[in-house]
Amino acid sequence: MAVIKIVTIPNQILTTPAKKVVVFDNETRTLISDLLDTAREAKNPEAAGLAAPQIGISRRVCVVREFFVNPSNKDKLVAKDYVLVNPKIISASKEKELDIEACLSVPNVYGMVERAKKVKVKAQDGDGNEIRLTASGFLARVVQHEIDHLDGILFTSKLVGKSYTEEELEKIESGVRY
Repeated sequence: MAVIKIVTIPNQILTTPAKKVVVFDNETRTLISDLLDTAREAKNPEAAGLAAPQIGISRRVCVVREFFVNPSNKDKLVAKDYVLVNPKIISASKEKELDIEACLSVPNVYGMVERAKKVKVKAQDGDGNEIRLTASGFLARVVQHEIDHLDGILFTSKLVGKSYTEEELEKIESGVRY
């Protein structure tokens, strides 16, 4: 439907828990479509997920994107999109993983966040039907990050250590002592 401008900090919608979706109507379908369009168009960084509060709407809806190498063109990635309405993590592995995160709503900030390596999620699809998703690795990280958005939690509140700008991160990754 439309690509919507991403809301950034310090907008309070990002730190306020989103409202549960109770009616699955055209408004909900438009929201889902707008989230998908906006996530697919986001670059630098490419969006691995997007939550409704990030486009200024207080609803418990998010999209997460699982990326694969395109079998017919190894230089391109293809994405499988998941729509999660009213998602809830019903189990999380005890095994954790520390990795770098960023967020479209917190521009030019990167940092290490510890997350469960595997999660099981109960949610609804765009029509209100119950769905379940088991995610591991990077997808599990994205799911947890997006559900945090729906709970009004930013990744910056979960940082292990300091945050970095893109320039600082590039220096670290290139081996320059920082």
